Amino acid sequence: MAVVPASDPAATRQRLLDAAWRVLTRHGDQPLSLDAVAREAEVSKGGLLHHFPTRASLIDALYDRWNDEFDAEVTGRAVVDDRPGSWVRAYLDVSTEGNGQPGEAAAEVGVLAALIADPNRLRQFRERYDTWQSRIVEDRIDPALATLVRMAADGMWLADLLGLAPPTGDLRGQLLRMLRELTVPPGQPSATPPVSEATGG
Repeated sequence: MAVVPASDPAATRQRLLDAAWRVLTRHGDQPLSLDAVAREAEVSKGGLLHHFPTRASLIDALYDRWNDEFDAEVTGRAVVDDRPGSWVRAYLDVSTEGNGQPGEAAAEVGVLAALIADPNRLRQFRERYDTWQSRIVEDRIDPALATLVRMAADGMWLADLLGLAPPTGDLRGQLLRMLRELTVPPGQPSATPPVSEATGG
């Protein structure tokens, strides 16, 4: 196996994180192995350790990227919408898309399990939620309704992730439409959901 070249450290780190995520999509119910990640990336273990000296540092980087991508997707959609309730609508949409696809769900379960097992990492996750909640209550709609939608979105995400009888099909579409309507102030146009929601994603 080749040692990972250091000519572009940022790109190399992303390549290794991609490999780690693929390992988790297949084995998210097992602790992430550095040997498995090195094999997946087709690099030496020494090359992997050059960028991620410990398993914990690799998991931290996966956790950060996972949350950064979610945050960026929600924020990007909210900016395009820019109406009252735009941020919580985007949060709802991004949280409930995918409908628990097996590979992604396995990877997220793996990261979540590692997060819960580490008090410091769990504290960072809670700080992320504090930031998201602040954005939601400042989203120019009733803060209680906005928070209710966020809690429902979190519940649907967790049900999808763990297979806890998640709603599907017409029922799922109806629930998402109802939640979206809660984000629309009186007198504003209806917040029509994406087409995929009506069919269960």
